[in-house]
This record gives sequence, C-alpha cells and structure tokens, in this order.
Amino acid sequence: MDVLLYSTKGSNSSERVEWTLNFKRVPYNRIEVSSEELTTTYLDINPFGYVPSLAVGGSVITESMAIIEYLEERFPNPTLLGRDLIERAHIRRVCEYVNSSIHSPQNRTVLRFLRPELDEASKRDLRGEWILQCLEKLRISICIDSGYAVGKEFSLADIFVASIYKKALQHGCTESQFYNKHLSYIRGNRSVLVSEP
Repeated sequence: MDVLLYSTKGSNSSERVEWTLNFKRVPYNRIEVSSEELTTTYLDINPFGYVPSLAVGGSVITESMAIIEYLEERFPNPTLLGRDLIERAHIRRVCEYVNSSIHSPQNRTVLRFLRPELDEASKRDLRGEWILQCLEKLRISICIDSGYAVGKEFSLADIFVASIYKKALQHGCTESQFYNKHLSYIRGNRSVLVSEP
C-alpha cells in the first residue's frame, strides 16, 4: 500500500501526521508542497488548499485529525488514543482544544483575513502570544498522572501539545518551564524521540 503525505515545511498540522506515521512505523513518501502549489496545482488534491493531505490507495484524506483517526483505526498498534473510553475522551479533548482553540485562530490564513493591516513580524508575534496564552490555560489539566499529557503513555495529546509549543518557540516566544519539561519527558521515550519530525 502506497502512502503519500503532502506536507509543507513548518506546517504544525503536517508535523502531527508525520509524527503519528513515524511512531506507528507506517512507511510513507513525503511530498513537499510549495506555497505557490497550495493555491494552484495542489487544489486538485485538496480543494481547501491546506496541508496535510494523505493519499492512500487512490483516496485522499484531508484535515490532520481525520487523517490521524484513520491511521489509528488502520494501524491500531501502537495506540495513540489511550486504553479506555475515558482516557480516549481526555486525549481527544486536548487535541480538540489545540486544534480548534489554539491552532485555528493563529493560522496565517485566518490572520491574513482578520488582521490584514499587520506586517509579517507583527503577525508572528501575535501568533506566538496567542499560543502561549492558550497553553497556559491548558497547563492545569494535563500531565496529572505522569509527564505525559494524558495518562501514563505517549498519546496524540502529547503530539498536539508538543507540536504547538514548538510552533510558539519558532515564533520567538519565551520558553515555558512546564512545556520544556513535557518535551524532555516525552523525548525520554526512545520511540517518541526517533519518531519526532
């Protein structure tokens, strides 16, 4: 089965999918999509013009959470969604918060529409501030049972949290002791470390 991941360097959503593929040891080919292609030829693959997209056996799946849910069902071991219904619900809660409340408002496309007057440097600062402000709210409800975001095993919650935190750092934000500790903890797991994009 050929698996193609359409991605763009620096895409937080693409990193989530790539990390999942690597952790589950699913062989795939990564196709870099240029900024120009996102608004031209790539629209034939994903009419939304966003990455990532995953092509599998003639079908194309878009949106990182939908892709990851597909991968979890298609390749259930090792699991990234927890061991029981409650843990799965908490993992999905964290992912949904990161995906909808943190990621979407700071997305470059959204900011271009809502704040067209801002230059790129100002948008970058605003994006980073937004991520850290939202991560501060999330902090009190994660890493309760261990250094992992939810429960005592590496999960999608860790991927979503670590990826968005690294995005804040790319925007030049001050490091967070809490989230640095989380990154160090998950990277202490060799399978996690070698699968991180």
